[in-house]
Amino acid sequence: MSTILIIEDEMSVAELIKERLEENGFKTLIAYSGNKGLDMATDNKPDVITLDIHLPDISGVDVLKILKKDKDKSSIPVIVVTCDDTAEKRCKELKAEGFLRKPINFERLKEIISLVAKREKK
Repeated sequence: MSTILIIEDEMSVAELIKERLEENGFKTLIAYSGNKGLDMATDNKPDVITLDIHLPDISGVDVLKILKKDKDKSSIPVIVVTCDDTAEKRCKELKAEGFLRKPINFERLKEIISLVAKREKK
């Protein structure tokens, strides 16, 4: 079972993502801030991270930069989930494995996570 770390500051959105992913057999963890998400990525070694761009303490783009520069976390696939249309190009440049706009298409999210998780197991 894959573990997904959800980094999302809006509690209702985080809980909805958690609920949908757990319905599909994934284990989930939630961090409501960027710094907490970075700590949880270190402590829990998730298989995939979903990441919002607008966080209360540090931007999601900065979280992504930190994750990708850290040798212990750089291989964790990150899927950006945001309402920020301007961030897609930057996130892809930083090697985000996926980009979804809110409102979230949960079928597409599940599809991306499954593809990334399978690729990482090879």
